[in-house]
Amino acid sequence: MGVMEILYVLLLLCSVLILVRVCTTSPLIVVRRRVLVDTSILMDGRVLGVARTGLIGDYLLVLDSTLKEMQLLADGSDSEKRTRARAGMATLEKLKEINGLKIRVISTPARVKRVDDALLIVAKRRNAMIMTNDFNLGQVAHAEGIKTINMNDLGQNLRVEHLPGEKVALNLTQKGSGPRQAVGYLEDGTMVVVDDAEEYVGERVEVEVTRFFQTQAGRMMFAKLVRKASGNGRRKQQPA
Repeated sequence: MGVMEILYVLLLLCSVLILVRVCTTSPLIVVRRRVLVDTSILMDGRVLGVARTGLIGDYLLVLDSTLKEMQLLADGSDSEKRTRARAGMATLEKLKEINGLKIRVISTPARVKRVDDALLIVAKRRNAMIMTNDFNLGQVAHAEGIKTINMNDLGQNLRVEHLPGEKVALNLTQKGSGPRQAVGYLEDGTMVVVDDAEEYVGERVEVEVTRFFQTQAGRMMFAKLVRKASGNGRRKQQPA
């Protein structure tokens, strides 16, 4: 073997030794997934179930302006939005209890007035995905190359929790928009409109699901009253 061949072999061995040294002493690069959520997601109770599966990732980011927006809704005069916003604040507290999920409150960029604009800016800066039920925000994020998760799209690919004909206990929280209707919410935030139940607002009743709607704007159920879930168990008399 000539001198050049020996030098070449020695150089090759040195390169291998250096590579082995680097691989065994350098820490592994771990990519942490970050998901930025907006008000619509925090007010959607389904996010708890998704987070508990570990699908969200390592960090759940929330803008301080998102929290302020939700607080304004919780203190507002619109009863439906007030109820959903307060439920959203409770959901955030439950998210903090999930092992392995870190909640980070992020400052809104200076001089950015619109929350949606702030979400897009922060998502780009932190290489984060945006989780939202806002169809328009999702479209803009997609156009700007930001990955998004839409809870309603995810829900459309999963089995409906309550099918027509199933019975469920429900707290009626307010009157509905139609005559004699009452409204309640499932744990996942789904609004349930119950016919002929206005007199039971403020009580817990048993209802039977009659119809179910899933749209890009969210989901809604219609139901009929079966009986009060607690008390003497009397059935509501239906008009002849």
